[in-house]
Parts: sequence; structure tokens; C-alpha cells
Amino acid sequence: MIVRTETIDQRIETYINDYQPDKIVVVVSETSEKLCLPKLQIYKKIDNIIYHLPDGDEAKKITYCEDFWESLLRENVTRKSLIIAVGGGAVLDFAGFCASVYMRGLPCIYVPTTLLSMVDGSEGGKTGINLYGTKNVIGTFTDPVAIMRNVDFLSTLNECELLSGWAEIIKHALLTGGNLMELVKKGMPLSSDIEAWMNIIRENVIFKKGIVAEDFKEKGQRKLLNLGHTLGHGIEAIHFEDPKINHGISIACGLYWESLLGYEMGFTNKETFDLVSSLVFPLFPKIGWNEMEVEPMTNLLMHDKKNHNGKIQLSLLKSVGEASYDIEISETEINEYLTKYAMAVHESND
Repeated sequence: MIVRTETIDQRIETYINDYQPDKIVVVVSETSEKLCLPKLQIYKKIDNIIYHLPDGDEAKKITYCEDFWESLLRENVTRKSLIIAVGGGAVLDFAGFCASVYMRGLPCIYVPTTLLSMVDGSEGGKTGINLYGTKNVIGTFTDPVAIMRNVDFLSTLNECELLSGWAEIIKHALLTGGNLMELVKKGMPLSSDIEAWMNIIRENVIFKKGIVAEDFKEKGQRKLLNLGHTLGHGIEAIHFEDPKINHGISIACGLYWESLLGYEMGFTNKETFDLVSSLVFPLFPKIGWNEMEVEPMTNLLMHDKKNHNGKIQLSLLKSVGEASYDIEISETEINEYLTKYAMAVHESND
């Protein structure tokens, strides 16, 4: 559901009136509480419990889950209660996971506040938290009872956050082509261009819903959505201390490095590789790895949860609108690729 500020409260209130929860728990991050929660008038009208998380992936730790579950017990939250998650992807991942296992499942409403969470994180039923530096290794497939995407929240985002969501939009456009690719080729709209954003978000949601409907548990076609994420997550992990390199920027660079790998393997055609490069750069910074990071990045990639039989499973583009999943690459092959491009990236970043 894509809404504006003037209708989101009515939508949430309608659900609450229909469901009649005995308690409402609102989960927020530091930023979403400051910039977005005040725009939701409904939370002022009900006796709810607010649980606070830090911004970003810092929230996706098992220690916060334990603390949250303890607070639910303390507040006598029951199966008849409702959780409302107001925030970006990390808040939705955290709240969705915790709700899905507490008392074997509480209903949860998602109110995504970032572009990334509107076009990707909120849709598809994946929840997840990180463990020992491995992203989303603990999680469930559980749909929220409702998703309320308020496009007016885009005005609260800086350029870095908009770019983070734009990376996933590029990924979806590469996978589906068609109208979404035509919209992407026009460039990222201004945050104030609400009509353009509503069209873009709608196209993204339609595409992802279609993929998920065919393969909810990611046994087949849904694996295509991992495009750019294998190397992207590796880049994100080795640069986790750099606040300027967020998830979306890492994924954008992952799209480039994986399409280059696909091109060198003879899988991705030259026209598609050139298109990926033109969509990513110079809009995003070119982020990679240096020689000293090859071994730790290889180790990270070899522990990816998508791996099978000791080999990395990649999703790669053949051309726009045509991709394949479960393309295997060995530890030796990925190490050689990372080594080959480490020096060039290291020098280009000096």
C-alpha cells in the first residue's frame, strides 16, 4: 500500500479498530522516532509501548532481540497484541523477526520510512538479524499483516539514503526491464517529486510481489533478487566502520563487480555490463577492496548462507530482463577475481 501522510493514520486506525489489539508496541530507531513518528498522529491516540533501537544494522543483534522479548513479557504482551514497526529495513527486519517467534507469532504492521525499505525490505516476508558479522543468518519467512508506505517520508531522507534505495531500484530494473528500466534511465527524481516516486515505488512493488508470489521460500526464481548482493554484502562487511558506505552503496557496487565477473566468465554480454556501469557510476562512489582485504572478503563470501557444496552461488545477468541463479564459483576462482582487481581499486581510491 502506497499512501500519503493524510491517509496513513486512517489506514492504521481502521486496522486497529478491526483487530482490537489488547496492547500496541511501536518499534522505532533513533532517527525514525525523531523524523517520522511525529508525523503519525495515531500513536498519540492510543496507550502504546515504544521500544527504541539504534540506527542501522547495529539494531540487528541477538542481544537487542532478547531485551525486546523481555520487555514484551514485562508489559504482558499477548498473542492478541500488535506490533507496529516504524523505520528503515533494519527496524523492519528486527521487529518482523521478533514478532514472528514471540508466542509463535504476533501480528506486525510495517511502516517503512526509507526508500530502500519501501521498495525492498518491507516486501517479501523476509525477516533477519545478524550473528557474528554474518548478515541475516537468523530469520524467518513471515509476512506482516499490512505495509503502509508513506511517500511523504522521502522528504526526511538525505541524498545518501535516497541513493541507498535507488541501488535496489536499479537492481529490479535490470531484472525486469520494461517500464521500470525506462523510469530508471531518466535518473533519480528529486525527493519532492511525489508523483514520480509513487510510480517508481509502485513498479518496484509489483515486480517484487510477482517474484515472491512464485517462490516465497527462495527455492528458485526468488534467488534472482540476490543479484549484486553476494559481493555487495562482502563490500559492506569489510567497510562496516565507514558510515559513508551504507547497504545501498555496497549493493550498487556489488551490481557492478558481479556484472564484471559475469562478463569475464562469458555470461553477461558487453552491452549489459556497460549499462550496469553507466547506471551505477558516477552516481555512486566506486567502492571495492585492497590487497589486504582479499583474504577476509573471500572468507566472508565462503560463509554466505546461499552457498552450496562449498561453492558460492551467484545470481548473474545475461542481459536486461534475463538472469540466472545458482551459478557456482569456487573459493579459488573468487579469490583470483578479488586479487585481480584489488590493486586497481586500491590505487583508484588513493
